[in-house]
Amino acid sequence: MDAKPLARVVRQAFPGRNQLATAGDRIEGVVLVVAVVVALLALPVAATAGSEFYAARLVQSASEQQTRQQVVAVLLEDTPPVSGVVDPDGPVKSASVRATWHGPDGVPREGLVRAAQGRKAGGMLPIWVDRGGDPAGPPLTTAGAVVEAAGLAALLWAGVSAAMAVLYLAARFTHKQVRMRRWAAEWERIASDWTAR
Repeated sequence: MDAKPLARVVRQAFPGRNQLATAGDRIEGVVLVVAVVVALLALPVAATAGSEFYAARLVQSASEQQTRQQVVAVLLEDTPPVSGVVDPDGPVKSASVRATWHGPDGVPREGLVRAAQGRKAGGMLPIWVDRGGDPAGPPLTTAGAVVEAAGLAALLWAGVSAAMAVLYLAARFTHKQVRMRRWAAEWERIASDWTAR
């Protein structure tokens, strides 16, 4: 950061003995300091929350890795055909179709699974199932737990920082409005003397 803007922020936060500084300037400075301190204190809090969330998600990941397995389902019907232009980098459109598969106990199952559009009946599709043989989402991975925990920590810190920024901007806006009203009242009081000359 350039030294001049930094010096301006420091002067704004700590007006000191500046004779032009008003009570509103001092209050605005206090709000700025509080906002910065709270945002800085939110960093370790967000990191701790992220760490706790990560630990919980690791337990969930271990449980899901043990209780879910991948099996092959056979589609019993066609999925809706692909319509329009397909973007190879875009999301794959899918639909629910009936399929059959064998559960972990070897018993045949039948139900709805999600399959990409344009698939034909008889096609094979890998799916994840739980211990009961019912379709389930893929188990959470360690990398997924890291991403989710980091995202939570970043979101928490960003939320607190944004709230502090809004608080400071609200204080600054209110101070400016009060100052403008005072100036308008003062000008109204002395305007007749100035315009008479």
